[in-house]
Amino acid sequence: MAIQVNRSVIGKEYPAYVVTVERGKIKEFARAIGDLNQHYLDDEVGRASPWGDVIAPPTFPTTLRDERADAETLLRDLGVDFSRVLHGEQEFEVHRPIRPGETFTCRTRIVDIHEKAGRSGPMAFVRRETSIVDRAGDLVGTMRHTTVVRL
Repeated sequence: MAIQVNRSVIGKEYPAYVVTVERGKIKEFARAIGDLNQHYLDDEVGRASPWGDVIAPPTFPTTLRDERADAETLLRDLGVDFSRVLHGEQEFEVHRPIRPGETFTCRTRIVDIHEKAGRSGPMAFVRRETSIVDRAGDLVGTMRHTTVVRL
């Protein structure tokens, strides 16, 4: 029996959520990914930099999550269970560095779902985008996620 993905969610935008970036989280993330760039870790280097503070690594936005809109919400909307899901890819478009203490509004929407045959059978590729906007309304970055569903 073939599994179907609910394609009616294309274009769905999830409720916006607000996050404030913590200094310790930037440093923790940089260490976790093994990037010991002192612009991410050393407050003195950060203060002396053009940004006036430490900055987050370009992939840091992956930590900007809304606990209310977890993976279960997405899977429920798609009509699939977790056992059929794989992380496909993720990309980051960064417009300016992220600094500690900044507050952002993030909005995620499903932009596309397409199907393709793979070696193990048919798959659906669910493409989401999350925009990250600062308090001035400027776009700071965009995350693009692809979730693969085995059909």
